[in-house]
Amino acid sequence: MRTPHSLKEAKEVLHEEKVKVTSSLSALAGSRWLMAILATFALAFGLHSLYAPGRLPTIGGLSLAQVGLPSGVDFGVVGEQARQAQEAAQRQDVGGHVSQIIDQHATYIPYINYAGFALALILLLINMTIMTKRRRLTRG
Repeated sequence: MRTPHSLKEAKEVLHEEKVKVTSSLSALAGSRWLMAILATFALAFGLHSLYAPGRLPTIGGLSLAQVGLPSGVDFGVVGEQARQAQEAAQRQDVGGHVSQIIDQHATYIPYINYAGFALALILLLINMTIMTKRRRLTRG
């Protein structure tokens, strides 16, 4: 990121970064990539709700860097800040703290599964609606 030397340059940099974030979010919303991830979460939480209500689905190791983002996605400074936050969370063992909290409140796990399923399903339906509106005619 370039360093602005005047208010006008700062406004230009802010506008450029805003355009990067909004275009990246637009590329993600309605994408097949996001639909696959949301469907996976809906299945994981739904199946755990039915067959293992006392456990949360294992989603450890899911990383956008490993899976890869769709082409044309550049979050700019916001993406850099997110990477730094992820590294800080790994250094401070946030996952261990979350595990401790989950262990302390084990009675709420079935409700978390239900809420996770509902949220993933709602987001999946929204994503499919966006996808349908963008692609009126299907190919193939």
